[in-house]
Amino acid sequence: MADAALIDVRLPDGSTKQLPSGASAADLAAAIGSRLAKAAVAAVVNLKETDLLAPLASGDHVSIITVDSDAGRHVLRHSTAHVLAQAVLQLFPGAKFTVGPAIEDGFYYDFELPNGRTFTEDDLVAISKRMGEIVDANQPFVRSEMSARDALALFADQPYKCEIIQRVTSGNADANDAGEVSGGDTVSVYRNSDNFVDLCRGPHVPSTGRLPHFALMKVAGAHWRSNEKGPTLQRIYGTAW
Repeated sequence: MADAALIDVRLPDGSTKQLPSGASAADLAAAIGSRLAKAAVAAVVNLKETDLLAPLASGDHVSIITVDSDAGRHVLRHSTAHVLAQAVLQLFPGAKFTVGPAIEDGFYYDFELPNGRTFTEDDLVAISKRMGEIVDANQPFVRSEMSARDALALFADQPYKCEIIQRVTSGNADANDAGEVSGGDTVSVYRNSDNFVDLCRGPHVPSTGRLPHFALMKVAGAHWRSNEKGPTLQRIYGTAW
């Protein structure tokens, strides 16, 4: 009879690994070796990308996403985009944030500042400094799921986030929306401090301390949903490694 206190997970090579009940992909990586544990940033569980700290179940098929892979760099960059958004919202009260995807060579995040204000080079220096403080604080990325109604209440002062939630839950999502939120009856968010939460389907690195290497590159103009008649936004480009 199987020990209920243990689970068996299957690895990419077809072998199995026995772990304590409630173990995560991070625990699996550590059980395999210290080098893998250090390089791990996320996991693929049953063909779905998942946070490294999410609990596993017996029978799960698991592979570890490492920082030196394309998927790992994507997780790293998207997590850094969240830190960028957190820094901007802290430094510029009243700012609205839209989407912040990882891209081939880095990431970007689009913002609307109050009173038509634009970012300056000095602002980028200040934002980068604040991002460094957030990284040093090693804040955990904590995922939660909620109803669309609760998510709309949570982001009541962020109209772009509310529009994304409404489009996704009504079945009218475009590629940008799908990159932020998975379809379905619930909406996932990530919180990495008491005063910052972002709409996202994930996964993310376990904590901001995993993001020490980043740089903000430039600011460019952008339009919401690439519609020239839509709101004009400011796009901050960055990279992380």
